[in-house]
Amino acid sequence: MSNVTNMFVHAGLPRALPPGYAAAPIRAEERGAMRLCVVVRTQGVRAGEAPFVALREMLDARVWLGCVVDSGGRVHDWVEVWVQDPTGLTGALAVYREALNNATLDGRWAARCEEIERLDQSGGILGAGGVVRTGLETEHPAPMFIDTKSLMPVAAKDRKTGAAWALCGDDGLLTRKGVAPYGSTLARHLYQPELGEETPFIPTDMADAGALGLGPETSALNAGGGLMMVQRYCPLSLEEFVDAVGGVEGEGGNPDVLLKSISAAATGETLRPGAGWLMLTGGASGMSPSARLVEALHLKLMVLAGAVASVRASVAATQTPMLNLSSKSFRVRVGDGGGALPLFWSARVGLVEPGESVELPIPGTEAKYFVGGRGGSVSIYAPAGLAQVGSGRGWLRLRNVVAEDAGGLVIEGTLSTQDRVVPGKNDLLWLRYNLGPTRIDQYATVDARGSMAPGEVRIRSIPQQFGTDVATRLKGALGVPIPEVNFEILPLLSSPCDLYALGVLATRALLVTKGMPLPVALDELMSLAGKVAGEAAEGEELWVRLERAFANEKRWGEVLGPQVLAATGMSADEALGVIPPRLWTGVIAAIIRCFTGLGPDARCKDYGDAPSGGLHKVFDGLLDDLYALLVACRTLIVSDYRLNSEVRLVVRECMVAAR
Repeated sequence: MSNVTNMFVHAGLPRALPPGYAAAPIRAEERGAMRLCVVVRTQGVRAGEAPFVALREMLDARVWLGCVVDSGGRVHDWVEVWVQDPTGLTGALAVYREALNNATLDGRWAARCEEIERLDQSGGILGAGGVVRTGLETEHPAPMFIDTKSLMPVAAKDRKTGAAWALCGDDGLLTRKGVAPYGSTLARHLYQPELGEETPFIPTDMADAGALGLGPETSALNAGGGLMMVQRYCPLSLEEFVDAVGGVEGEGGNPDVLLKSISAAATGETLRPGAGWLMLTGGASGMSPSARLVEALHLKLMVLAGAVASVRASVAATQTPMLNLSSKSFRVRVGDGGGALPLFWSARVGLVEPGESVELPIPGTEAKYFVGGRGGSVSIYAPAGLAQVGSGRGWLRLRNVVAEDAGGLVIEGTLSTQDRVVPGKNDLLWLRYNLGPTRIDQYATVDARGSMAPGEVRIRSIPQQFGTDVATRLKGALGVPIPEVNFEILPLLSSPCDLYALGVLATRALLVTKGMPLPVALDELMSLAGKVAGEAAEGEELWVRLERAFANEKRWGEVLGPQVLAATGMSADEALGVIPPRLWTGVIAAIIRCFTGLGPDARCKDYGDAPSGGLHKVFDGLLDDLYALLVACRTLIVSDYRLNSEVRLVVRECMVAAR
């Protein structure tokens, strides 16, 4: 989203859309006092570009900005309009696509809607849960198009026959017509049900306005008739919130302007300077640097705890890791300004982007292997293990075919390839090759015994059942190089990958400043973690070693001291006089423990180290750390008056006695 769009969604409601934007009902029946609409750009739309405001794009969905408007065109709430669109899966790993079909995609969509409604217990015009129930969460709609001139929905009807187009889920009809079935594949086709057996078919990835016989003024909102979901939109990203709290100009622009806009929208009035804060000191005109530093730490720890809790809840519900976490996965919603808490203290974090991982159906192994859809892609939020999910092509030489006592055949052989292959000891290889008329898909482990030539890997497949004819061909192929073998490397990955991503998120929230971007801050933190890991002694806690490192080497305080929390102009020594060293080293220790492989302090020994049936438990330690840090930080904000009085009394008595 552009900053322009960001600013108008932060404005108070109800209000009209700004020039260049309009609201179009998503369905013709939206004619009541309140209408569910999608936001349409009416200016500056380039040829071939969708006129809608994109919020995010996932492997199986697109998310557009929508709104609830009254009959006068005033916006009463912002919403996200989710459209199921599996075309993004074409760029996913083959093994990922093999684990999915339309039936599982539809089931996952319905479960996702239930999960979002359960996790997001917000109120407002849309009711508890924040999800607008349209019925399209489980029932495919007709293809949806919007006339960008009249701003009205257009029925997808063929100009020649007058028949309506719809998504075909009739596997019997599809099979009779020689078209790939719906339920057991990822293929999707539109048809004209009124024409019965005489209907034409159009693949949904080719279903644009021209293919369906619609006018040039129409734009596709949901051309494939995919399932849909509508939920409340949180205008504020997590990055924008932490930058604004820290006084850093980021994606949201000037931090003070952004915070004032949020405050004004929540309270319906122009806010005085500093409104929304607890205002420890400094009066109404501003906060003292020390007060800003302490409150910034508390607010950042608070939203981090909310982010971790939302991930834990999602993983607990699905028992699958997410494998796609980043700062973009979260949004922040603040209260309405009418509560007892300062406005920014009412901030709540929502997980808005669901996990992408799928569990591979691998028989004969106790370990659960999960794979993300974007294998091989590089992200600062992803550990090295995720980037190692790669693919290639080579030759396979079969050495032996062994019949297992429990049934099935095991293939032993050597994979030779010019692609760079460095599988780990717990990695799987997925192989696909043709043997005569038969296509064979296999999972294999790496046999580490014996030295191999460069570009070669010794493999042993997981036991698999084959027909008699295929088993005979496999045995006949012993010693014969099999060409055109496609393979993918599948490391053992689980929720520790998400814990790593949350560690990077904590680095982004707590350690990034205008002069030190995330890659630099993360590199400095990794260097510090490596140093204290090398000094680990039996029974010595991590925070003790960190405190010693800060005391012995001034540079650590200069780059990773608490002064980075907010743009106050304080030095590292001054900031450590406000944030106690024990508290700050506890913050750094909590982050370091998220990073698997960084010495003995990491919470997980590898990226597959998660208990079966308890994948969410890897986040418990981080949550405990954050809650303890919040309590410690709170003591700096809300002091104990009685305790302070007792201390003053003791000091006074000592001074009297010393006279």
